[in-house]
Amino acid sequence: MDWAELDDPAQRRRFTRRDVQLHAQVRAGGGIVGATIENISRGGAFLRVDLPVEAEDLVATIDLPEGRGLRVRAKVKWRRTEPAGVGVEFAEFLGESLP
Repeated sequence: MDWAELDDPAQRRRFTRRDVQLHAQVRAGGGIVGATIENISRGGAFLRVDLPVEAEDLVATIDLPEGRGLRVRAKVKWRRTEPAGVGVEFAEFLGESLP
């Protein structure tokens, strides 16, 4: 192993991420905003969303194919400003929502 790879976040992930384009509603910092999930794994996701800087925990309802939805509680692990987004780690799966 090349030790320089340890500085690459993709090399530290426990689960393989899949590129997707899924709509989500995010509840954080006392408000609800729309987001786009750009990649996802069993352990977390990247959400293209502009959240208040104090938002550390969130609940997302992710629109899955075939009209299904998934609710998850997640913790913000890192932020990106351009374009705005957050990397989150899933803390708890709250269940599936049906159409």
